[in-house]
Amino acid sequence: MLIRPIRLPGISARPLPLVVVACVLWAPTFATHARGQAFEKDAKPFLAAYCADCHKPGKAKGDLDLSKFQAEPKGPGAGKVWESVTERVRAGEMPPAKSKQPGIGERDRMLASLKPLMKEELDCGKVASDATMKFYPGHVMSRRLNRTEYANTVRDLLGGLDTGAGDDLPTDGAGGEGFDNNGDALFTSAIHVEQYVDAAGRALAPVFGGAADDAGGKPLPPERVAAARKAVVVAAPDDRTLPREAARLVVAEFARRAFRRPPEPPEVERYLTLFDKASARGDGYEPALKLALQAVLVSPNFLFLVEPEPEQDGVYELGDFPLASRLSYFLWATMPDEELYQLAAAGKLRTDDALRSQVRRMLKDPKARGMADSFAVQWLGLRPLGTTAKPDPTLYPEFTDAIAAAMREEAVRLFDYVVREDRPLTDLLDADYTFVNDDLAHFYGLPPVAGKDLQKVALPDRTRGGILGLGAVHVTTSYARRTSPVLRGKWVLGDVLGTRVPPPPPNVPELPADGKSAEGLSLRAQLELHRKNPDCAGCHSRMDPLGFGLENFDAIGRWRDTLDGKPLDTSGVLPGGDKFGGPAELKKVLLKRKAEFQTNLTRKLLGFSLGRELMAGGRRPGQFDQCVIDDCAAALAKADGRAGAVFETIALSRPFRYRFVRK
Repeated sequence: MLIRPIRLPGISARPLPLVVVACVLWAPTFATHARGQAFEKDAKPFLAAYCADCHKPGKAKGDLDLSKFQAEPKGPGAGKVWESVTERVRAGEMPPAKSKQPGIGERDRMLASLKPLMKEELDCGKVASDATMKFYPGHVMSRRLNRTEYANTVRDLLGGLDTGAGDDLPTDGAGGEGFDNNGDALFTSAIHVEQYVDAAGRALAPVFGGAADDAGGKPLPPERVAAARKAVVVAAPDDRTLPREAARLVVAEFARRAFRRPPEPPEVERYLTLFDKASARGDGYEPALKLALQAVLVSPNFLFLVEPEPEQDGVYELGDFPLASRLSYFLWATMPDEELYQLAAAGKLRTDDALRSQVRRMLKDPKARGMADSFAVQWLGLRPLGTTAKPDPTLYPEFTDAIAAAMREEAVRLFDYVVREDRPLTDLLDADYTFVNDDLAHFYGLPPVAGKDLQKVALPDRTRGGILGLGAVHVTTSYARRTSPVLRGKWVLGDVLGTRVPPPPPNVPELPADGKSAEGLSLRAQLELHRKNPDCAGCHSRMDPLGFGLENFDAIGRWRDTLDGKPLDTSGVLPGGDKFGGPAELKKVLLKRKAEFQTNLTRKLLGFSLGRELMAGGRRPGQFDQCVIDDCAAALAKADGRAGAVFETIALSRPFRYRFVRK
C-alpha cells in the first residue's frame, strides 16, 4: 500500500511505503517500549533480589522507598533516584558487603537498563534550537578575565614579558564546577577598576623605558624587554609619518590583539583622543602613546570576554572571533595566537575539521601549560598548599617553601604531560613516572636528580605514580600535625571519582588534632569507633578505607612504614568487598572504577571550558550537558582512553560552539 508523496527540501517527491512512514512515526514508541522491556527484564528482578528488603514501605533505609519507582520507573523524581542507585551499585556500595551479591554480568545488565531512565526524551542535537531553549540551564555569559587569565594575556600582549602585572589584583572566588573562571562568580568592583589602572601602567612601564622590574622587584631580562617593545611599538614618527598617524598604527594593532578582534575605526579614534590631550599638554610621543595604550588595557573589550548580544532571545552559533577566544582561554588560559586569530579573520574556524585541527595543535603547544596550571591545581584542590594548608613547622621543619613549590609544579607537570603527549587519562591514576628536581627527589627518597628544574623520572615501583602519589595532595588532605584518612578518603571519593559526599551531621565531636586519644587508641581505632555511630557510618564506611590506603604517606608526603614505632595498617575493605593494602593496591581498585573517574574529569573539564555550572545527570535541565559527557565517554572508548579525545569532543560540542541568550 502507498500513500501520497511527501516533499522534502532538495529531494524529489516519491511515494513512500506505508511501513516506512509507520516506522518513522512510531520509532519513539518502539524505543520507549524497548526501554520498558529492558527495565522489566533486567532491573526489576535485580531490585527485587538485592534491594527490596531494605527499601520498601515501612522499612526504607536512607528514606528511599523503591517500590513506587519500580511501578512507575519514569515517574516524577525517578531520574534522580535511578542516578543515585546507579552511582551506589557501580561503586560496589550496594548491595552492602554482608548481603547477597549479584554477578558482574547481572549487575552490568541492570545498570544498562537504568541508563535511559536517567535521561529525558530530548534529542541532544536540538540543543541549539529555539524550541528547546527553555530547557537550557545556563548560558555562557560575557565574563571578566580572572586573575590568572589577565596575567597570561598581558604577558602575551607584551611578547612574553612577564611583569607580574596581575599579582596585586584581588583573588577570584570559585563557582560553578569549582573553578575561578565561572562567569557568575567574577564580580567587578571599584577596587578592581583602580588596580587595573595601576596594573596597566606597571605592565607598560618597561616598554617605554620605565622600571624594568617585575612585581617582586626582580630585574626583567633585557632581551625580553626589547622583544616586548618590538611587539608593542610597531610604528614611530619620522620624515614621512606624523606622530598622530604613527600613534594610530600602534593603537590599532595593540587593540586588535587586546580585544581579540579587529577594532572599529571609531574605537581607535577614542583612544587617540587621549594621545591628543597628552600631546597638547606637552607630553612627548611615547608618554602620550603609553597613556592611550593604558586606556586599551582598562577597556571592557580587553577585560571581558565579550560575545555580541543578539537582538532577540534564542540559541546562536558563536562567530569566529568569540569562538577563537573561547578555545584559547579553555586550552591556554590566555589570548588567541596569530594562527588562531587569522583563521578566525578568514571565517574558517567554525568547521569541525578546523576546530579539531586547532585543538590538536594547541594541546601540543607550550601554552597548554596555562590550562594545566589553572585547571589541574583547582581540580585537585591544591591552591591552599603552603598557605592555609601548611604543616606545623615545629614538627615538620623539612617542609620548606621550595618543597611546596616543587610539589605544586609536580602536579602541574603530570597533568600537562598527560594532555600534551595525549596519554591515557588513567596515567593520572597510576603511572610509572613522575616529575621531580633534586630537592624533591631527596625529599621523596628517590634516586638523585641534577638541577632545580623538574624533570620526568622513572619510578622504581607503583606506590607514588599518579595523583594519589603527589606530595601536594598528601599535604592538602592532612592537618597541620597529622594525616587525616577522612580528608584523604573524601578527596578520593569527591575529587577523583565524583561521588557526592554530604557534610557531616551537627554536634559530631572532632578527633584530637595530634591524633592521640586519652585512651591511647590509634587513629585507625578511633575512626573505627566513630563509624559505629549510625549517623556517621554511611559516609565513613566509604571514605575511611580509601584514606587508610594512603596512610603510608605522612602529613608532608614522605613515605613511612611505621607510626609511633608500630607497623602501619594500610589495609582497607570497601562496601562492595574490594580489598587492598597500601597505595599500589588501592590504585588497582580505582582503575576498576576508571569509568567514574573519566566521567568526573570530563564533567570538570566541560564546566571549566564553559565557565559555568553544569546540570548533568537525571535532571531535565542538564540533559544537554549530559549529552556532551556521554559523547566524551564514547570518544574515549574509541581512542583507548587518550586525553585528546575529551578536549576535541568538548570543543566540537553544541554548548561550546553556541550561545543561549535570554534577555
